[in-house]
Amino acid sequence: MITGKGVPDLNTRLLVKKLWDSCHVPVFALMDADPHGIEIMCIYKYGSASMSFEAHHLTVPAIRWLGVLPSDFDRLNIPKSALIPLSKRDQSKLSSLQMRPYISYHPTWKKELDIMAESKMKAEIQVLTSFTSDYLSKVYLPNKLQFGGWI
Repeated sequence: MITGKGVPDLNTRLLVKKLWDSCHVPVFALMDADPHGIEIMCIYKYGSASMSFEAHHLTVPAIRWLGVLPSDFDRLNIPKSALIPLSKRDQSKLSSLQMRPYISYHPTWKKELDIMAESKMKAEIQVLTSFTSDYLSKVYLPNKLQFGGWI
């Protein structure tokens, strides 16, 4: 498990890429269900604009979005009181993400972004503790990994 604590630095991106290249293990992204979490996942998958010339050395094209997904809000009946309204900054970032060319290649990602835009809500990973304190580790992740709940 790698945590970049926000926007990943160069060394974190390089480590994830090296692990994927060397060990051939699937790479899953567990992010907050907000535009900035999705942006971070996109950096791991596609690279950043400022380092685009090095993208092939720093990206993991096969990364899978494990969650938290905006569609999880309804699917899991997450209490509305546990969700957070999108700020103007969030809405701007979301619009920017929706217009990126690579999003059109991922209809399921686009659908998730559309759900977020329509609901105008976001959630942090911690929203899953609204069920139980160990819901993430005992229920959410095992089920997603066993039954293919990633995109």
